[in-house]
Order: sequence, then structure tokens, then C-alpha cells
Amino acid sequence: MAKVRKLSPRRLRPATRLSSALPAETRPARAPAAIVETEELGRRIRKLRMDRRMTLKQVERSAGLSATHLSEIERGRTSPTIGALVRIARALEKDTSYFIERDERGDVAHLSRDQAVRLQHSPGVEASVLTTGIPGSRLFAYRLLLKPGPGRTGEFSLAAEDGDGEALYMVRSGSVISRFGESEITLHPGDGVQACTVMSHRLRPAANEPVELLALFTRSLEGGA
Repeated sequence: MAKVRKLSPRRLRPATRLSSALPAETRPARAPAAIVETEELGRRIRKLRMDRRMTLKQVERSAGLSATHLSEIERGRTSPTIGALVRIARALEKDTSYFIERDERGDVAHLSRDQAVRLQHSPGVEASVLTTGIPGSRLFAYRLLLKPGPGRTGEFSLAAEDGDGEALYMVRSGSVISRFGESEITLHPGDGVQACTVMSHRLRPAANEPVELLALFTRSLEGGA
């Protein structure tokens, strides 16, 4: 049986890094919204190289590509192969997805509460997007508001999927009856729980009052990877 882990405030350990120890170019990346044009790709490479204060010769030595070829790429006159782009990204210490995603994402993503996009996930369940994401990230952060009502109104559900996805929930206010596969756990304010997504997730208010949670997923509630 898949394991579900609950953390109470008294049992929390010091924070650890959420990112993988694997090199950036080998980690699974957030699916790009679209592939950028050759000219935009070259502009991003040149901009990042200038920001890093690197010459074409320095990138040449690190990436194993000629300075002439790199210059042609930066000018938008030719497109790099996937292998070449990975080497350029490694030389510039940037995730490869930064160069090909439609939106040019920075290393720090900030979104104020007023700017948050609100999704009506299901009846009585509102999900607010907490961040626009950073290049290569597979973390999707949301504020969930569960408002109880008749039937399953206010119940948040996540269907089971194949793969190694995960979800992390932390209750900010209210109490929640959560069910992960066959395991049922009651969560109170300050409690956290982490579970893999090979089993279904269901969370509903334990009482007739709204519940607020913070949630991290390795897949988007809006669709996509």
C-alpha cells in the first residue's frame, strides 16, 4: 500500500530543499507553453550571456561549440540542435526550458495576492494560483478554499495517475477529513500531509465551516504536465 505521511507542527523538521539533486538539465521540466521563434531564442541566449558577463569564447570552451556558431545562434540566423541547446544552457547555468518556453520566466517568481488567478476547481472549491513558476520547475502552488454545502460541494478531489507525482497539503484554518486511497486522516490547523498521486485524493471540511489550505503539486490543476 502506498504510504501517506502526516506532519503535525510539533514534529516538523528543519526545511530541506525541494529541488532534486540532479543537474538542472536532467531533471523533468515543466512542459513548455510553446516553442519560441529562432530570433527570440537567440535574444535570450545573448541576454543571459551578457548578464553573466561571459564572452563568446568562454561559452565556446564550456559548451564545446564554436564562437562563430554561437554568434549565428544569438543573431537568430540558425537554430541550435537540442543537444547544443542543452550544452549552452549548462554553460550559462540555466535550465534549458528558460530558452524555449513562450513566457520568459525569471529565477524568482512573485505574485501578489491581488494578482492571483482564481480557478473554480469544482462546486465549493476555489484554487488561487500562488506563483507563475520558474524555469524548469515542476512545482505548482495553490491556495485552496473549501466551502461546504449540499452533497459533495466543498470537496476537493484529485484523480489517481501513473508516474511519480506528489502532493503536499498544509491546513491554514478549519479542519479537514482527507482520504488518500484507503487511508483516512483528519487534519487540523497547522497540520501537513504529503502523498503520492498514484492514488486518488479527497479532502472535505470536517465541519460546516470553510477550510483554507496551501497545496503544492507536481502537476497543474489547470491541465498540462
